[in-house]
Amino acid sequence: MRITALESLHCAAGTRVWSFLKLSTDSGITGWAEYTDNQLGSTALGEIIARLGQRVVGADPGQLRLIEATLHSTTREAAGGLTQRAIGAIVNAALDAKARALGVPVHALFGGPVRERIPLYWSHCGLGRIRMSEALGTPPLRDLDDIRALGAEVRDRGFRALKTNLMGYDGSQVALRLPAWGGDGFPELELTPSFLRDVVEVVAAFREGAGPDVEVLLDVNFNVKGEGIGRLARALEPYDLSWLEVDTFEPYALVAARRNTHVRIASGEALYTARAYRPFFEARSMDVPIVDVAWNGFPEAVRVADLADSYDLNIAPHNYAGHLLTYMSAHLAAVAPNLSVLEYDVDGVPWRDEVFSQVPEIVDGHLVVPSGPGWGCEPDEEAIRAHPVGG
Repeated sequence: MRITALESLHCAAGTRVWSFLKLSTDSGITGWAEYTDNQLGSTALGEIIARLGQRVVGADPGQLRLIEATLHSTTREAAGGLTQRAIGAIVNAALDAKARALGVPVHALFGGPVRERIPLYWSHCGLGRIRMSEALGTPPLRDLDDIRALGAEVRDRGFRALKTNLMGYDGSQVALRLPAWGGDGFPELELTPSFLRDVVEVVAAFREGAGPDVEVLLDVNFNVKGEGIGRLARALEPYDLSWLEVDTFEPYALVAARRNTHVRIASGEALYTARAYRPFFEARSMDVPIVDVAWNGFPEAVRVADLADSYDLNIAPHNYAGHLLTYMSAHLAAVAPNLSVLEYDVDGVPWRDEVFSQVPEIVDGHLVVPSGPGWGCEPDEEAIRAHPVGG
């Protein structure tokens, strides 16, 4: 079996664009990967994938280590970033093709699952309802009472935890707080008293609505830095915050925060390869490593999980896009003994289920481990074309 072509397909998904890589082979077997990018845009990443993909046309998709080595040798002077995301997409599509050729799930190639059900947390809780509640067909998020109601909804639907983003209520509306992306507070990212009060007020409302048995997580992305990380964590301690998730490339900023709060620190979704995680683990800078399967590539994500396990750390796969990425992330969650919980977006555009051959099976807030060949899910090309980007 040899790779004959690689093609990217893009689908409108509300505030995101879902992006997929289709890997064709001379045996008629197709491998798929989702590589949705939320920063510079999937179109730019698709161009890099197309260029790098030329290096593996004619290769055996089953020779994953050789494919990885070949792609890394091509990009050695520009490692990480979009380069690694492109490598991850190609490797993931090749892995899907290999598993489909053998008629087994991807997790079977990595020792098989250690669990049959995967605990989930409701991710981006409230974010979509602020940005596009009408399109989602969900109740809008207008005030603190709506936030309390959403917290109660998470509890009533059986999820172990919810994760929300930085937002505040100004007396008239609930709004996102995203200074790192040009919002109020850009570019200094100073954690002002009013900003801090807004965030604490929203987290307190989620805690009140969800009750004591649902974990509440807060993801600040790159919007808080330095000493502000620890200050925010301490302010949220009275509301039993389970973890504060922070993106940073400076491990000692997280070390300082961990020394000054009992709130767990989660981080790592913006890191690529085990080499990048190692200094964070050695510095004891995080409690929960976040690992992205799409951006690292599945084999490298397993290596990161194994490295984390050697430091007694439980991982949480980063999963923020379409159902295919959920299936890909579920395979990592299935094979990693050191799993904390899997991210899952409950709210989605009305056509989400139409775009995929399979829909995640969720029972009592847990995802049932996929059992079909490959990832166990693939996108529907006709459905993708029915929702063109910009259409």
